[in-house]
Amino acid sequence: MSVTPPEQRPYPVSHAVWTIPNVISFARILLIAVFGGLFMGEQDVAAIIVLAAAGLSDFLDGFLARRWNQVTALGRLLDPAADRLLTLVVVLGLAVRDIIPWWLVVVLLARDLMVAVALLYGRAHKIRSPHVTFVGKAATFCLYITLPMAYVGFELWEWLHTVAIVLSLGAAVLYWISGVGYVQDIRHRAAAARRARGSARGPRMEATIRDSEEAS
Repeated sequence: MSVTPPEQRPYPVSHAVWTIPNVISFARILLIAVFGGLFMGEQDVAAIIVLAAAGLSDFLDGFLARRWNQVTALGRLLDPAADRLLTLVVVLGLAVRDIIPWWLVVVLLARDLMVAVALLYGRAHKIRSPHVTFVGKAATFCLYITLPMAYVGFELWEWLHTVAIVLSLGAAVLYWISGVGYVQDIRHRAAAARRARGSARGPRMEATIRDSEEAS
């Protein structure tokens, strides 16, 4: 008998706004702005502390939402949006300061662009955004570790910087795997919705034809 993984189990979704998990997500977005300002101002110790707090909040909001049954429609938008925004700010900041190569930025942001296009496609077909998967969370968490490691290595130990870049590439592979999974999920559900609409139109069309024949 198959068992649904915890991260894929359905949770009741409410339309509440001011839940504790949502407040944490809002706070993470504010922390991202603070981190960006501190990092570009080269106040690095404070920036790393803020980044660590943002990373902790990323785990905390989803955990509490599931634990307290406070999964909301807004939260399902805020959480991945904050993840993408944090990734964007961190990788651009590191690249501008020549800590990570620009090709790594392109690899990461190309994945986000792919997912964004898929989400727009899903919205056009009235498909809900997919749940954040364990692989996606794991990839984001790994980037939260490897990218600061690249910074520390760049400042102190060249060998650590090299290891961090290699590990970041491994995290990017996970990041792409999760992104492809989101795209496939949206595509499959959009196709299922089209089939369902086609099946529903069939009987209505037949009834319309019968009514027309009887009237004639």
